[in-house]
Amino acid sequence: MSIRVTSLFPLPQEKLTKKLENYLNILDIASPLHPKHKLELPYAIRDLSNMLTEERSNMPKDYMSEPRSLNAYLRYFLPWNLYRMTRLFQGLEINIPDDGVVIDLGAGPLTVAQALWIARPDLREKKITFVNVDRTPKPMREGVKLFEALAGNSKWRHINVKGGPSSKIREKADLLVTANMVNEASSGTRTPLPVWASKFCQQLSRMLAPNGKILIIEPGIRRSGRVLSVMRNEFIEHGCSILAPCPHHEECPLSGDQGKSWCHFNFDSDHAPMWLQKLSTRCRLEKTNVSMSFLYIAQPGTAVTEPREGEMLIRTISDSFRIDDGGFGQYACAAQGLILLLAKGGARSIFPGGLIGMPQPEEMADDVKSGAKIVELPTRLVHKDKDQDKD
Repeated sequence: MSIRVTSLFPLPQEKLTKKLENYLNILDIASPLHPKHKLELPYAIRDLSNMLTEERSNMPKDYMSEPRSLNAYLRYFLPWNLYRMTRLFQGLEINIPDDGVVIDLGAGPLTVAQALWIARPDLREKKITFVNVDRTPKPMREGVKLFEALAGNSKWRHINVKGGPSSKIREKADLLVTANMVNEASSGTRTPLPVWASKFCQQLSRMLAPNGKILIIEPGIRRSGRVLSVMRNEFIEHGCSILAPCPHHEECPLSGDQGKSWCHFNFDSDHAPMWLQKLSTRCRLEKTNVSMSFLYIAQPGTAVTEPREGEMLIRTISDSFRIDDGGFGQYACAAQGLILLLAKGGARSIFPGGLIGMPQPEEMADDVKSGAKIVELPTRLVHKDKDQDKD
């Protein structure tokens, strides 16, 4: 049996890297900064960063309508989100039909549409309608200007809707995306998380076309991982197919519940635009990596990747780390539960997000520290994506 590996976060292609590097010019064209705002930009970015992390409970819902916060978001958080999403969109199988509809809940400055345009040139010639939904219209208006500066005379059409998940939208989504919204929405309610998740998942499902899919993208923090794990259970109970990142429909071993680890992926920031890395340094917000949690769901009956006979499918989650007796270890997820992959001798560990199909060992010992099943990586792997193995 051949051993295969596919990557979820492939390294950016050269054209993608150039698009992101040129994005500062797009910002200057579509949303130029007043000299005063340019001077205070690092301070505004730091203040907004504090609001989004430490002071989130006191943050006004319409903070993006305030010029100082909006400028900080467009110049710092938007480009970093573009980098994160373009890495993911390269690796996901996203098929939108001609005359298809994308509903973007919590659209902000149209980050999803811009990231799709950059990462997926195969979709650019299709007629796609983006229904952008947000409670604050101003960021969406800025997003339209940015998209037009980025894409020029595009076949993609944008409809901006002031509202939220409960809004009645006429169009049905071939792809429904929520990015950086679920954690915020779930933490702002006193409703128990399972009850909230049940209602929210029903709201999302009602917006789908017959073959529509849902993509939920969140920061890679424990709270996000926990919320997505509960939502995953809800979707599975209703017969939906989990396309990614899960390689199975069994109990989630990385639920983030009661001190458990949570499902999230880190990948390096080395390929982010140099201007963005320099700006981060000026703001004292340097990044060595970026992280995300996400869930990609399809309607009941949709086919998912299945293991071949005698094979197990393993999704790598953590980065690799040195182990005491030589080589590297790496945590991963499979239908058999939490997996500790060991790369020894000539074996090489896999980038986070890699999906490995390999023969299932006859016996798997338990790791004393984590309780994970121990699986040794073979010395030779067949990669579908280049440059995705590592020491």
